[in-house]
Amino acid sequence: MNIEQLLCETLSCEKVIKLGKLQTLWSGYGEIARFMVHYLPEGPYDSSRDDLINRPASQTVIVKHIAPPTQSCHPHQWDTEVSHQRKMRSYQVELNWYRDFARRCQEVLNLPQLLAADQDTETQEMLLVMSDLDAQGFDQRRINLTQAELYACIEWLARFHAMFAYEAFPKEDALDDASYDGLWPIGTYWHLATRPDELEVMTDSPLKNATEAIDARLNQARFQTLVHGDAKVANFCFHKEVESLGVNGVAAVDFQYVGAGIGVKDFIYLLGSCLDEAQLVTIYDAACSHYFKSLKQQLSGRWAAEQIEALVAEWSDLLPFAWADFERFLAGWQPQHHKRNGFSQDMTQRVLKALGSVR
Repeated sequence: MNIEQLLCETLSCEKVIKLGKLQTLWSGYGEIARFMVHYLPEGPYDSSRDDLINRPASQTVIVKHIAPPTQSCHPHQWDTEVSHQRKMRSYQVELNWYRDFARRCQEVLNLPQLLAADQDTETQEMLLVMSDLDAQGFDQRRINLTQAELYACIEWLARFHAMFAYEAFPKEDALDDASYDGLWPIGTYWHLATRPDELEVMTDSPLKNATEAIDARLNQARFQTLVHGDAKVANFCFHKEVESLGVNGVAAVDFQYVGAGIGVKDFIYLLGSCLDEAQLVTIYDAACSHYFKSLKQQLSGRWAAEQIEALVAEWSDLLPFAWADFERFLAGWQPQHHKRNGFSQDMTQRVLKALGSVR
């Protein structure tokens, strides 16, 4: 796949220069790179290409090039056919998301815009060309967050979840005919049905015995939405003025695992990605309050008050189940992972007691 040639053809540009690789994709499945694109001088007006009007003479773009390796190099040795198929499906889901769904929320949320895409069915290569968030001012990355930065990310998630929320059960009372064809039927990269290898190697335990019950409680929730599916702090980009801009000062990337689910799956995963055990104990209740307050504000005026309260009550009750679900994944995938701490284990024990799995 000649990336430079494809960029010239799809973007109607004169010259393309690769500025550098930003990162290698997980397990060596390709790379993300930044390119400088120099456009052709404007020709005759073409009404079918409004995107060409008033564009700059040159700009940077981000290219995600998926090129499956002949031999995978997973950092934790999870090189199986199931793993390969999950990754390949995730890249198709990401393309579907940007092409068919992202425009629904681009006016209220910061995220990349898909500029072009290409696929080679023979080699399974895929190319996603996206706008450069760094060039739009979101050039800061974080490992640890201030409270203001964390709350901005939480508000981003609340807006996202409110945008796509619907009442799943009973079907005849659905708030809308939410159709998310092309995305994951159940979102998040750790979803039980997509992780049979990790489940198989789990040590026999009350948690392993309760996995199906935990999964069912989450999947059968009355209120559902689209979840980002990988909402860790590393997948948020920050504006230098985020402290004053709030939610408008953050953008999210990496939509490979978007699918149906309850919003608190994203919420707990974000917290676990940037807070240690002591911080979780200190800030958890306030973070939960902020998430649900933001969610209620976004749903207000669109949903009836009693439906909003019912959603908040249900998702609040399911918070420990979301923690236990991710704990299940880590217990099989990487048992010594630092995200397995006293806080997540306490949440898991609450669930196991509620299910009668432990006393």
